[in-house]
Amino acid sequence: LYQPKSGAAAALAHGKQVYETVCGICHGVDGMGKPNQAPPLAGSEWVNTKGFKRLAQIPLDGLNGSFQVEGKDWNLNMAPMGAALSDADLAAVLTYIRGSWGNKGGEVGAEDVKPIRAAVGGHPAISATDSKTIPE
Repeated sequence: LYQPKSGAAAALAHGKQVYETVCGICHGVDGMGKPNQAPPLAGSEWVNTKGFKRLAQIPLDGLNGSFQVEGKDWNLNMAPMGAALSDADLAAVLTYIRGSWGNKGGEVGAEDVKPIRAAVGGHPAISATDSKTIPE
C-alpha cells in the first residue's frame, strides 16, 4: 500500500508509476490518448476542472457512451480500472493526471477519494451524459 513520503512530490512520483501501469496502456504514457481507444488526458476539460469528483468517479465506476474531449467525439466503454486501486493509489494517479502535461489541477488525497468511493463505488458504468451531472 502506498504511503506518501513527502507530500506532493512523492504523490506525483507514485501516481506516475501507477498511471503508467494501469492508465497509460490506453491513454498513453504521454497522456495524449490513443485513436479509437482512449481520449487524451493532457489538456482535457474533463481533467482541468476546479474539482476532482467527476474525474474520480470515472475510474471507480467506468464510463460508457458518447462524449467529447477537446471538441473530438468519442464513443467508448471504459472499465472501472480504478476500482481495484486503494484510495491512496487512486489519489496519487489523479494527482499525477491533474498535474502533468500542462494540466492545472491540484493534489488529491486518499481522504478525498474515500467518500467518493463510498458513494459511487460498485455502480454500473455511468454514461458520459450522466457524468456531466456530477458536481466537479
